Amino acid sequence: MDAGFVALFRHHAWASDRLFAACEGLPADHLEFVVQGTFGGLGATLRHLVEAEERYVAGLRGQVAPGPDAAGGIDRPVPPEALGPSVRVLRRRAAASAAALVELAEKTEPDAVVKATHLGEPAMVRAITFFIQVLDHGGEHRAQVRHSLTILGYDPPDIDGWAYDEEVLGPVAG
Repeated sequence: MDAGFVALFRHHAWASDRLFAACEGLPADHLEFVVQGTFGGLGATLRHLVEAEERYVAGLRGQVAPGPDAAGGIDRPVPPEALGPSVRVLRRRAAASAAALVELAEKTEPDAVVKATHLGEPAMVRAITFFIQVLDHGGEHRAQVRHSLTILGYDPPDIDGWAYDEEVLGPVAG
């Protein structure tokens, strides 16, 4: 795909990493914090983000990954005692998925179709649909995590395009 498309996934990787970094030192009770209208607890939302992104990467590669139940089509929030991997581990997994997405965005043809699993069934899926879902899903849940952090009294990281431009891209020559 073109450089602009790839840049969206570089921002996605950066934004997710900044968010996971902000959550790494949170106490366990804050990771269990649930805001009405969000996916679930803060930690469960972070885990969901990572696991879903790993499934999207697998789908783009034409691999079958463990996924949500076929009936509901989405993960369900897990109870706090089942949170499993630490935020540090989730951050590493998120970075690996994000790097894979950048690589896939660089080499995937715009009209590519992949054999994947959708709602538990084999399906032919447009690669662009996976890419769109990654950005939409990631943005939605990053916003939920940022909102939860704000309610808990933390200053969530600034992860918008302007912050990315300033921190990563730097001044425009001219």
